[in-house]
Amino acid sequence: MQMALIVLLVCLLLVCVVTDLRSRKIYDGVTLPGTAAFLVIHLIARDISMLEPLAGAAGLGGIALLVAVVSKGQFGGGDIKLFMMIGAGLGWSVGIWVFMFTFLAAAFIAWPIIVLQKLLPQKRKVKELPMAPFIAFSAMLIMALAY
Repeated sequence: MQMALIVLLVCLLLVCVVTDLRSRKIYDGVTLPGTAAFLVIHLIARDISMLEPLAGAAGLGGIALLVAVVSKGQFGGGDIKLFMMIGAGLGWSVGIWVFMFTFLAAAFIAWPIIVLQKLLPQKRKVKELPMAPFIAFSAMLIMALAY
């Protein structure tokens, strides 16, 4: 059952990355059913305490909501629900690491872009980065390390 959960999560993450890169949207039609599916999988498999995925979904979703409020909308609703789905799939204990590594990965890419934009005059500047690729990269990295 663990492998099925990982394969499903990777597939859903890839869909979210593609849609975020193409249209800057992460669709509820992917994240909400994904969240529900992971909760049901854990309920049926009884592989971890249900407190883990429930706390993961609520905790990561709540922290992501706080980030969205603080960032004044730069962090969107799709990102919030994507973290909620990851929390439901991986649980709180693993999901919080995904959350932390996401922002480290994004900073690793964003800082050089910011420095180059300051040094090189450009007509079109990058104002925001889609977060799904960083979220997916972090989730896959943590899954590779944890499982």
